[in-house]
Amino acid sequence: MAKQDQIPKKLQSQFLLRLSNLLDEGYTFHSSLLMLLPYHVKCENEVSRKIDETLRNGNGVVEIFILLGISVDYLLPIEMAESHGRLNVAIGTLQRHISMKERAKASLKKIMMYPLFLFIILGGLFIAFRTYFLPNMKNLVASRQSADQDEILHWTNTLLHVPDMLISITIGGLFLYFLLHQWLKRKSLDFQLEILKKTPYFSSWMKIFWTRSFAQELGTLLASGISLLKALDLLRTQTNQPFIQAISMQIYQSISLGESVEKAVTIAGCFLKEFPAYISHGEASGHLAKELLIFSDLLTEQIENKVTKNLAFVQPILFGILAICILGAYLSILLPVYGMIDFI
Repeated sequence: MAKQDQIPKKLQSQFLLRLSNLLDEGYTFHSSLLMLLPYHVKCENEVSRKIDETLRNGNGVVEIFILLGISVDYLLPIEMAESHGRLNVAIGTLQRHISMKERAKASLKKIMMYPLFLFIILGGLFIAFRTYFLPNMKNLVASRQSADQDEILHWTNTLLHVPDMLISITIGGLFLYFLLHQWLKRKSLDFQLEILKKTPYFSSWMKIFWTRSFAQELGTLLASGISLLKALDLLRTQTNQPFIQAISMQIYQSISLGESVEKAVTIAGCFLKEFPAYISHGEASGHLAKELLIFSDLLTEQIENKVTKNLAFVQPILFGILAICILGAYLSILLPVYGMIDFI
C-alpha cells in the first residue's frame, strides 16, 4: 500500500486504542475499521477496498495491519490472537507497546533538540575560526619566525579539529555497528541468541524484552484455554518475532523431553534470572496464566522506567562533549594570543 494510504505513525497509537475500545463495546473488527479509517487515512475508500480484497483472499488481521503501515515487529500479539480469539486484548497490548515507544522517541527528541542546536552553532564557529582566524595567525607567525609560536599554532590547529575527531569517532562507531549487524544477520538464530546473551549491557535489554514478550503471549494463550504444549507450538511456528520463535523452540523441545517449564526456561538462558522462580510460583498456585500476564505488565513498566532513566544520561553526556568542544575553541584562540604577548 502506498505511503499516503497508511496510518501515520503518530496516529497509530490513537487508532489502536479506539479500535480496542470499539471491540470491547461489541463491534466487529471489520465494522470498527470502517468507522475509524476516515479519521486516520487520507484515501479511506481505496484503503477499504484493499482491506476487503485482503479479507476475501483469506488473509487475517496481521495482513490488514501490515497494509495499514504497522510494523511487523509489533504484530506477534495479533498473530497469537488469531489462535486464542482475544483480539481486543491483543490490540490493547499492541497499543501500549507502540505508545511506549512513541513516548520514548518524543523524550529523546526533546532531549536532543537543544544540544543539537548548540552543536550546529559551535560547528559554524569552528569553521569560521579555521577559515579566517587560523590563516591570519599563520601569517603573523611566518612574519615573526618564532619556534614557540609554531608549536602554539600546531596546538591551535589540533584544537580546532576536535569536532572532526569526535565526528570521525561517531561515524566509525556507527559503521562498525552496521558491519557487525550485517554479519550477525547472516548467522543462524541460535548463534545470534548466543551472541546477544553474552553482549555486555545489550544482553540485559534483550532479556527483559524477550521475557516481557514471552510472558505476555504465553500467558494470554494459556488464559484462553490452550494447553501449554499447544501454546509453545504456536509461539515456535509464528514468524513475526524470530527470536521468540527460536526461544520457544528450545523450551518446547526441553518440555517434550520431560523437563518442567521452570527448568526449560532456565536452560534456555534468555530470560531474566527471576523468571523461572515466577513460573514455579505460578504452577504451584495453579494460576500460571494470570501470573505471567501480571509479570508482563510489571516488565512493561520496568522497561519504560529504564528507558526514562537511560535517556536522563543522554543530555549530560552531550553537554559534556559540547563543553570539550567549547574549551577547545577557547584554547585555540587564547594560546596564540598569549604567545604573541610573550613575544612582545
